[in-house]
Amino acid sequence: MDHPIHDQEIYLQRLSKPLREKLRIARFIPAAAERILDVGCADGTVTLALAGMFPRRRFLGIDLDAGFVQRAAAAAAERGIENAGFENLYLRQLLARPERYDAVLFVSVLHEFFSYGEGISSVLKALADAHELLRPGGELVIRDMILDEFAKHTKFQVAAIGGKIAAAGKDRLVADFTRAFGPLDNLHALNHFLLKYMYVENWDRECRENYVPVTFDQYQQLFALLGMELQHRESYLLPFLRDKWAADFGLTEDELASLKSTGFLVARKR
Repeated sequence: MDHPIHDQEIYLQRLSKPLREKLRIARFIPAAAERILDVGCADGTVTLALAGMFPRRRFLGIDLDAGFVQRAAAAAAERGIENAGFENLYLRQLLARPERYDAVLFVSVLHEFFSYGEGISSVLKALADAHELLRPGGELVIRDMILDEFAKHTKFQVAAIGGKIAAAGKDRLVADFTRAFGPLDNLHALNHFLLKYMYVENWDRECRENYVPVTFDQYQQLFALLGMELQHRESYLLPFLRDKWAADFGLTEDELASLKSTGFLVARKR
């Protein structure tokens, strides 16, 4: 996947800021899990935090950026964390090895597989590889920006929310967004723009990246195709985004109730 990052420090700071919230993923790691794979681990912030929480379990973090992997390995050594290793490789390369895992984690990364790979086929291949790498009964855990399919078709509160965005002086950002993704004429598009507009320091990259390419409905179809059993699904709006959208656009509690930022999905291998 080709994903140029113009300012890696800003990118990594963004990834690490919601660490406590990302660590909700720890709830979904099976109690008896011994080996956990973290796909797209970046500089290992989440992987190392989980390894610290579960010192008797073994974690492997993989990423395509060699510099990020070096940072992760250095941080593990500096902090004396011995139950986490890091490698610079593609997920598919692990299939040739004998090791299998009790859990495979995708933390805020599958939308990048879509955006910088080959769309939904790259997501499907990643999930298929993860499925193959799981032991029977193992679990695949996804944390990402995920919206519902129906949001693409509803006009509920679209005029009100869209009007407030239009009045907020974000004309250039809206114009760039609509060139990339089409008009803000449904709830899905409005929600996508709201997840994106604040990242002006890296706007060229952020604007083109599809944050919400795969819906809950599509993920569940992919799980069914792989013969996996859905164990859990949840969706919510992060409090700091709720506050920011209320402050920047004057969105009411009723309008905010229709918007989401974060989704979790857990599927079990039979």
